[in-house]
Amino acid sequence: MIAENIATSRSNMSSLLRQVRHGETVIILDRGMPVARFEPVDTWTDDTYKLMAARLVKSGDLMPRKKKLGDDFFDMPLPVDEKGSVRAALIEERREGR
Repeated sequence: MIAENIATSRSNMSSLLRQVRHGETVIILDRGMPVARFEPVDTWTDDTYKLMAARLVKSGDLMPRKKKLGDDFFDMPLPVDEKGSVRAALIEERREGR
């Protein structure tokens, strides 16, 4: 485990993240008190992901999925624009000066 002050961690962030990628845990200190922990993502459990997602949803930074995608989702054909292409509509708007 590595402990680093905020001031020095700013200038050494690339090096610290490289160490995290190699399995090391980094604790960030503010005046000697721990305030953050960087750890490899592969050490997280499913509960950690659920907790992180719940926090992000609560803060409004993540929108929850409304429904699960079907297994055939990526095999489905793309929707067809019945009124013409977006490109054609953009060209038409530019010609009209809108």
